[in-house]
Amino acid sequence: MDNFDNVLVIDADGHVYEGNVDLASRMPEKWRSQAPVRLKDNEGNSRILLEGRLWSASQGLGPGVSGPMTDKARGFRAGMVDPHARLKDMDEEGIDVAILFGTQIALTVNGLMNNELAAVLCRAVNEWLIEYCSADTKRLLAVGLIPCQDPPAAVKELEYLKKAGAVTAMLPTNVYGLNNMGDRMFDAIYDCAQSLQMPLSVHPQTGHDGVLGVSGVMGAGSERFRKYAYVHMTAFPFELMIALMHMIGEGVFDRFPKLKVAFMEGACGWVPFWAERLDEHFHKLRPQWPFLKREPSEIIKSDQVAFTCEPEETILPYVLDTIGITQVMYASDYRHWDSEFPNSVHEVRKIPGMTEDKLRHVLGENARNWFNLKEDDLPRR
Repeated sequence: MDNFDNVLVIDADGHVYEGNVDLASRMPEKWRSQAPVRLKDNEGNSRILLEGRLWSASQGLGPGVSGPMTDKARGFRAGMVDPHARLKDMDEEGIDVAILFGTQIALTVNGLMNNELAAVLCRAVNEWLIEYCSADTKRLLAVGLIPCQDPPAAVKELEYLKKAGAVTAMLPTNVYGLNNMGDRMFDAIYDCAQSLQMPLSVHPQTGHDGVLGVSGVMGAGSERFRKYAYVHMTAFPFELMIALMHMIGEGVFDRFPKLKVAFMEGACGWVPFWAERLDEHFHKLRPQWPFLKREPSEIIKSDQVAFTCEPEETILPYVLDTIGITQVMYASDYRHWDSEFPNSVHEVRKIPGMTEDKLRHVLGENARNWFNLKEDDLPRR
């Protein structure tokens, strides 16, 4: 692709690291003693103490396990807390705009039992992230946190995020391992997001320790494994598959026809298979889908749903041909252990079968349209 320098590149899923940020000073005084505390567990893993629990479950990723993956997992890059360092890393990787998710608190907060504490932490992280993005408001765009276990508070936070300039808000894949994202308890959140024209972003996690018989935000398979490799392989795609299935099956996209929900960081190669399987069960078990008015595959191919790809997904061209060229967005996953920094853009470009049109859509145009970015919102090339 000779004119690649003219292609807009938007990273639909990059990460900051709010776990190293002083959140206590951003919380109301009465809650500061409840602020997260960072410590190391008996396996040497860095974890968060919050609500008397250690988050997240370690899954045996301790000092007795070594190699390139664990070295990267335990590493740190300044760009996750320093926006100026982040901008330099984006330049190195060839990224124009980054959509920024949290990491530690973001993947924890919807498993908290205290609703008010969850809301306070969401606001503290959101304020910090908006401040981080102020270093370059055209290139650094915030993904807000909302306390989904308390829908009225989540609605209030969505309204704040819209005014503050966040381009999307993060949804967990479940709450407490009990409430799936198609449950009616979340309808107020979906109604608000639709009214604000703010897309939502479902992001999976590897699962958390339980308390009093109740889990945090669970990742599918997490409770069955001690090896992180197994936990990560299953939790990320399977949790997205479950969330997508339940939201479609319980009629969320029919009740809220303008709602937009993206499913992040779980690859996209599974989507054609899942669409076919959902259609089969929709037709053969039709009485169990009373709230669904359309074939699941019709929703998956619509402008209500989107996915992100992994840079190494050689099946990507087939996915685009199957569900549509507008349905998938590039994501770097900066700077998690499995990210391809600084080569993720290059890895997407070299996938066999990725035509110029496919590359333009996946690398930037789809995200530009999905996150409602106008020409004036974008950096000048």
